[in-house]
Amino acid sequence: MPTTRTSLHERIERLAAVNSRNEGGGITREVYTPLYDRACAYVSELMRDAGLDVRLDSVGNLFGRWPGSAPDEPRVLTGSHFDTTLNAGRFDGVVGVLGAIEAVRELRRADVKPRRTIEVVGVAGEEPRFGAGCIGSRAMVGAITREQLDEMHDRDGVSVAEAMRAQGLDPDRLGESLLDAENVHAFVELHIEQGAVLETSGAEIGVVERIAAPHDLRVALRGAAMHAGATPMRLRRDALAGAAEVVLELERLALASASGSTVGTVGVLRVAPGAVNIIPGEVEMDIDVRDSDLEARERVVEALRAKLEETASRRGLELTVSTLTRDEPAACSPMVIDAVRGACEELGVRHVPMISGAYHDAMVLGARVPMGMIFVPSVGGLSHHPDEYTDPEDIDRGVRVLAGALERLAS
Repeated sequence: MPTTRTSLHERIERLAAVNSRNEGGGITREVYTPLYDRACAYVSELMRDAGLDVRLDSVGNLFGRWPGSAPDEPRVLTGSHFDTTLNAGRFDGVVGVLGAIEAVRELRRADVKPRRTIEVVGVAGEEPRFGAGCIGSRAMVGAITREQLDEMHDRDGVSVAEAMRAQGLDPDRLGESLLDAENVHAFVELHIEQGAVLETSGAEIGVVERIAAPHDLRVALRGAAMHAGATPMRLRRDALAGAAEVVLELERLALASASGSTVGTVGVLRVAPGAVNIIPGEVEMDIDVRDSDLEARERVVEALRAKLEETASRRGLELTVSTLTRDEPAACSPMVIDAVRGACEELGVRHVPMISGAYHDAMVLGARVPMGMIFVPSVGGLSHHPDEYTDPEDIDRGVRVLAGALERLAS
């Protein structure tokens, strides 16, 4: 059982032990699985041990509430996620949830009496098990429909709705998770940077000012799966050769983007039938294009769509394109930025303004409520990787800054 004598870093290690034990040494703890339920139970215990009132909403978002002296005032939310992508590290998301619980502990030890209620939230499904991520935060802002819970599937063909039911959640109660935006003063998320800007600059804290957003596509190219030895090159309809053209064109388009900050990635290729002596007849690609500059990002996507159509036509391939995610970049609230900066200055912490290239639950929630983010360094810029690491001293510093920002926002 958790106790106040257990350090934050020991708690991070204990949560890391709740995983599928990948051969590569990383952590896999996907949302709506028995492992995730075990993790949720552990985080719930930590919340209760910190004196928080715990509840689980209809999509599995976990809340721990610290009532303020003016409970009718709009509340302050803080947190992140504790699900992981495949073979991941132990800090991504987790630092923002367990660190928020620790920030509440610090404020209580300092005998702070918040005026506004503070709620720590572990947001469900930030990682894209089902193609699109941020399921819990999208539900909180009404950006996901009941129909989509049936339409979105994981790599094994399991829908979001099916996965929810398997864990005792009712997808038909989706609407109950909607946040009352009028009752939220601000949301602030502590997170590892997932890059190397802080490490290389010598700054200790990143004060996020804007969050880039993805436009993700699922593309299918269908040709003809014919014998590799008996089919002349000029008669082939090779879906993988067409996909290879698209991969290289995406790289070129991103590098040439006017913003200088567009990134494009083909993160998944599914090739069928997958035999060395058969021409690939079908390829499915999951493509991620993102930027903090919406106009520049969309120009890249439009040019990529044109390339897809030209390549398919020239090579005699059937083409289908569907949108997985199309989010808008989010600007952080000046109020939250000022609270984070004020905490840094009071603590004497070196801080720099930053743009987040990775998307976060804060980006989604920013469509409805004022939000901001605090970054702590990632060694070597590694994230979503078994070797992901953030020094305990950097985590502790981030928690102190978060506590200072929460005190300001809740006063």
